[in-house]
Amino acid sequence: MTRVRAYLSMALHVVCAALTYVLVKPAAVQFASPAALTMLRAGGAALLVLLLTGSAIPRPRFTPREWLQVGGLGVLLVPLNQYVFVRGMRHTAPSHPALLYALTPVVVLLMTAALERRAPSRGRALGVLLALAGVLVLLRPWESGTQAAALRHGDLWIAVGVLVWAAYTIAARVLAKRHDARVVTAWSLVIGALVLLPFCVGPLRATDYAAVDARGWVGVAWLAAVTSTFMMLLWNGMLRHLEPVQVAICANAQPAATAALSALLAWAGWLRGDQDLGPAFWTGGALVLAGVVLVQRRR
Repeated sequence: MTRVRAYLSMALHVVCAALTYVLVKPAAVQFASPAALTMLRAGGAALLVLLLTGSAIPRPRFTPREWLQVGGLGVLLVPLNQYVFVRGMRHTAPSHPALLYALTPVVVLLMTAALERRAPSRGRALGVLLALAGVLVLLRPWESGTQAAALRHGDLWIAVGVLVWAAYTIAARVLAKRHDARVVTAWSLVIGALVLLPFCVGPLRATDYAAVDARGWVGVAWLAAVTSTFMMLLWNGMLRHLEPVQVAICANAQPAATAALSALLAWAGWLRGDQDLGPAFWTGGALVLAGVVLVQRRR
């Protein structure tokens, strides 16, 4: 991959991620049931993945035992991670999840250290403390009021999603070493959608689809086609040609890109309400990203 193509790929991924946080907000608010929205997203993405299997996505060649592992990954990916993400987006501002998901390397480090029973280096430990201090500033537990409580409620759901995503990242490493990462992710998504489906029949039937306007349906289509399908293929494509530390720049750039896009679309009327882009967000963001950079540094 040439340097220009690498930069363009990373920039495209950052833009798509920022649009995900912004476009999903109206859909999360308009769908009364987070389960119904999650199922529409997962079902649409699963269909696209099946259509791409054999072309953009290689065919699976798992052993019976590996299929069970893929099923476990699917439970983490869809019924847990995607559901809590949608539920959190219902209450928080789009810029907050972008910042919280940037914490993924920190959470992966802590989980790996716990599993291997070894303490992180002093530099990385300092990075963890800085990142956690940034999260504390973002949550602002000292503030009262309806808006602050709603933001904290949504952020806590998103934080659970980050924990699940980090667990999925660690669990998927073993299979990704033996099989193409696109295949592992794609079939985790398909099986996760099948596992979720029986629990969503009622919410899907009870949903008032007439109450969802064009912004809501754009969010559903974007989640299924771009976030769960195109971005997955783009991410794995970059990992085949670039170092993980280089690709991680995408996640680090997402909070600022999402904040800028949120401000622009709020001004244009696409997003409604306060986007919480004040001093607390930027202070917390600076602390989180400084901590993440320290964690990602090589010795």
